[in-house]
Amino acid sequence: MRVGIDARSLTAARPSGVEHYVINLIRSLAALPERPDITAYTDGPLADAEVEEAIGDKIQIKAVRARRGWLRGALPWRLWRDRVQVAHFPSTILPPLLPCPAVVTVHDLAWMHYPETYEAADLEMQTQVVPRSIRRARRVIAVSENTARDLVEMLGVPRDKITVVALGVSSEFSPEGGRPARDAFSGAERLAEGCVLHAAGGFHPRKNVARVLEAYARAKGRCEMPPLVVAGGQGSQSLEDLKGQTVRLGIAEDVIFPGHLPEAVLAACLRAAVVAVYPSLYEGFGLPILEAMASGTPVITSDRSSMVEVAGEAALLVNPEDVEELASALVRVLSDEALRGDLKARGLTRSREFSWQRTAQQTVAVYRRAARAG
Repeated sequence: MRVGIDARSLTAARPSGVEHYVINLIRSLAALPERPDITAYTDGPLADAEVEEAIGDKIQIKAVRARRGWLRGALPWRLWRDRVQVAHFPSTILPPLLPCPAVVTVHDLAWMHYPETYEAADLEMQTQVVPRSIRRARRVIAVSENTARDLVEMLGVPRDKITVVALGVSSEFSPEGGRPARDAFSGAERLAEGCVLHAAGGFHPRKNVARVLEAYARAKGRCEMPPLVVAGGQGSQSLEDLKGQTVRLGIAEDVIFPGHLPEAVLAACLRAAVVAVYPSLYEGFGLPILEAMASGTPVITSDRSSMVEVAGEAALLVNPEDVEELASALVRVLSDEALRGDLKARGLTRSREFSWQRTAQQTVAVYRRAARAG
């Protein structure tokens, strides 16, 4: 079976959540002892030499050049020329024309739950293109049962067309290893005594950062608090808004905004963290929960959507819209060493139930079903 994957994520200098999924999936597919004949199609050179080395000659990497219309024209033509039998589109969007059956991965339907938080052009694209791509795909991978339910209830996708394939957690995230180097980012030298870490990857409103800041300010008045590290992309107006909020709350000196953190630095920050907070309003999966648990870091997360599914009984669950509940949870974890030890043990056990190897194996099984279906 010849499989082609839209692997443009391999060229990303600063991978986001979906890009991390693609990178880890392809690395894990390459590591499978038995795998299809897989080609990863990119639109340029790979950004990470370590990823390129890990893939080696186990998966073909083909750069497809196109001045315009990469997804609409260049890639479908290459799939046809290479006689690909199943094409996988990990970012959900399908080309208008395809020479073979397609598999799409759906990470979430946030644009349907929170349309008001999307720019008009992006929302229009999601509304028009995503449902059409899902209808045309032969098989759909959902990253959680919660996303699968959303697909059935909100888009009317037949349940038997969907396969739930959970994400894994990188071996980089482990209790073993050091803390961040003092010069890893501005403020890293202050993490010697620990930190509270919010590492949601960005400042989209559903990431709920504003309430995290307010809860931290309340908790700081009730117990001794280490610095709060809010990791994520820099350069947006929302970042300036959040910095302004820290000034109004009187915690500007206590909050560190390090920007985007490479995986190794993020893993080191998690090992330094006393607690990781991830009270998003909605997530398709919630990979930072797993990463924190695998690092031996206690987790506070939301009592809704996929976060309950990922956390199991290994985290404190809170109403993400209740600032007081989040503040009380922070105080509780910071003040109770026995609770922190229990959450650490539960989290380590829970995180071992997820692996990228399993993700790769189950994804290959979906490819085979897509190839067999008429």
